[in-house]
Amino acid sequence: MERQAGNSPGIRSLYLHFPFCESKCHYCDFYSIGRERTKDSDAPLFEEALRTELELLVSGAPIVAAGSPSSEAPTHPRFAPELDTIFMGGGTPSMTPPDSMARALEPLWKATRVTSNTEWTMEANPSSVDRERLRQYRALGVNRISMGVQALRDDLLLRLGRVHSRDKALESLDAIFDAGFDNVSVDLLCGVPQQTLQDLEAALDTLTRYPITHLSCYLLTLPKTHKMHRELPNEDQQLEHLLLIDRWMASHGFEHYEISNFSKSGRQARHNLAYWKREGYLSAGPSAHAFDPNPGPAGIRWKNVSSLHKYAQLLKQGRLPIEWTEELKAEDAELEKWMLALRLSEGFPESWLDGDQKLRKARLLQEQGVLERHPAKLSTLRLTARGFAVSDQVIATLA
Repeated sequence: MERQAGNSPGIRSLYLHFPFCESKCHYCDFYSIGRERTKDSDAPLFEEALRTELELLVSGAPIVAAGSPSSEAPTHPRFAPELDTIFMGGGTPSMTPPDSMARALEPLWKATRVTSNTEWTMEANPSSVDRERLRQYRALGVNRISMGVQALRDDLLLRLGRVHSRDKALESLDAIFDAGFDNVSVDLLCGVPQQTLQDLEAALDTLTRYPITHLSCYLLTLPKTHKMHRELPNEDQQLEHLLLIDRWMASHGFEHYEISNFSKSGRQARHNLAYWKREGYLSAGPSAHAFDPNPGPAGIRWKNVSSLHKYAQLLKQGRLPIEWTEELKAEDAELEKWMLALRLSEGFPESWLDGDQKLRKARLLQEQGVLERHPAKLSTLRLTARGFAVSDQVIATLA
């Protein structure tokens, strides 16, 4: 499905944040609004606001936080003629009707287009998946689904505050493939209280019987004030979970290409790779983050307000709903260089170890089994599966 676009170069990735979800999960840090807190007027309010924001993005409005002077603000970067990736996250985008999405996105097609090469991902939850809607999303241009399964034991799902069951998760996977999607990712949680290695193995066995192309597996992390924090497995048990997943996915033809992500060959999440390779991306929706690598010594980041009503109010005033902006310094870019390279299996060139101290540290990390020479690129080093599990410590050591 192709649409007209301009001819100027620009940014090729777009993130869209949909704030609505059926029920706010107690472990979720993303901005979202559960059904119990929404009004009938919220969905049309969001559709109109998102459409307005995209109109402003297309026009190149200044990047300036609400309430700040705009005289010296950098101009919003333009879209490239063709988008490489779109990612609709949330919240639960699959709760928004396809016709509402289409109306909100119309301003985009004045500046850019999607092609058969665009990766267009939509997040979904099992409880919001519907075969007919899925077909309509495909007609809109969505060609990749990322579904939050999280667990395949009903009591664990209940503890996590999920509103779906194991049976509903598998029924929804059937519906996704029946609707014609062939690029499908699932999310799984590990390190959940009372979750065993056998639970994880059984879940992985079930999920890899489907033709999924990608799996994201995240370690459950909770603040110390959370009621479940004291029940989390200890570090040794968490490591066992992570290493089991690594072994299982490798034995089933998946590459462990990023700390928490596994893919079939050529099916890495291209949108997320744009983040991890420090490429630019635009965004729209309440709480959405964006990044332009070009201004100043190291680029600029900005974030939208995390409130649907404030977001809509600012847009009615003709202002982008930006909460803050951050102009990055050269030292910020240096730290990010290490953080991003170490989270990917591609690793980093050995030439980055510029000095005896870093060389000694790298040798020690290799002796500890957390860093290794890349098997296909001998002048490159990368984290091992065990290293991925302790990546924060490795980054602190080398950066």
